[in-house]
Amino acid sequence: MENAVRPTFSLRPANADDIPALVSLEESIQVAPWTPSHFQAELEKPFSHLWLLTDDETDSLIAGYIVFWDLGEGTHILNVGVGLEYRGQGYGKLLVRAAIRDAIARNQSKIFLEVRKSNLPAVALYQGLGFDICQIRKHFYSNGDDAYVMQYRGTPLDSDEIE
Repeated sequence: MENAVRPTFSLRPANADDIPALVSLEESIQVAPWTPSHFQAELEKPFSHLWLLTDDETDSLIAGYIVFWDLGEGTHILNVGVGLEYRGQGYGKLLVRAAIRDAIARNQSKIFLEVRKSNLPAVALYQGLGFDICQIRKHFYSNGDDAYVMQYRGTPLDSDEIE
């Protein structure tokens, strides 16, 4: 049996044509998925960034995405997702690093996010990238789950190579 060739992926901004595939991915991985109107609204906000990790061959296969806001003196990461078949390959790390690098390039003084307390893999990912838990928000999510508020403490970023 031949080994399948692993696709290569690159970051790019999302556009309205990406919303159906993005929603399909979102519904397969999130506890409370965003709707098409959520993603459309982000595309229309001048301070919002919606980036996709798409395959280099067709530019249509979405392995992951990140949504973050440029709030002037800070960056707020709102949503990060990686398809189930692409987890554990460094794609989530690559997405978050890209947002951190963008914030640093824009001289942002703070980078923060919320994450479900129960999402231990995501909490570990963010801690490994230099985020600290600074607050708990009770019943933050629509299903009543609590969230950790995490803030980036400014550790150096290493290579973006997928591990």
